[in-house]
Amino acid sequence: MSRILLPANVNEIIIHCSATPNGRWHKAEDVDRWHAERNFKRAPRLIGHNAQHMPHIGYHFVVPTSGAVQACRGIREAGAHVRGHNHKSIAICLIGTDQYTKEQWHALRVLTIGMKSRFKGARVIGHNQINKGKTCPGFDVQAWLAGKMAAPDGHLLSEDESE
Repeated sequence: MSRILLPANVNEIIIHCSATPNGRWHKAEDVDRWHAERNFKRAPRLIGHNAQHMPHIGYHFVVPTSGAVQACRGIREAGAHVRGHNHKSIAICLIGTDQYTKEQWHALRVLTIGMKSRFKGARVIGHNQINKGKTCPGFDVQAWLAGKMAAPDGHLLSEDESE
């Protein structure tokens, strides 16, 4: 069940991956379909004007290989992405598994800076830091932050590898 997430309650920005082949073109609507198959549901009264055509998506933002950020759940709507953390976090999902385009890395950097500015004091973490059984988002978020948000070695998808 979706709940209202008041901006004052946000203390985590959690980075995810879609666990799809690196470089494969997918978009938020695909993620919505996958979440529907897993019985995710958004509360109709909370959807408002936020991605009304995606009634199942659990993330607040999806970043496809083009780097064009897709807004999904509204930031006042609790996500459905990490049990026990949904009510206090913003979810960003990169399309891919562990290598991302330069456009995705740029978009992730800009989006993260914007969310950190909006939610003062929120910590930025990877899904794998909360759930040790996960490899998502396929890179060390803390090392990425320490490296001034530059694509970590081995995680930049070359242009000829993306579809």
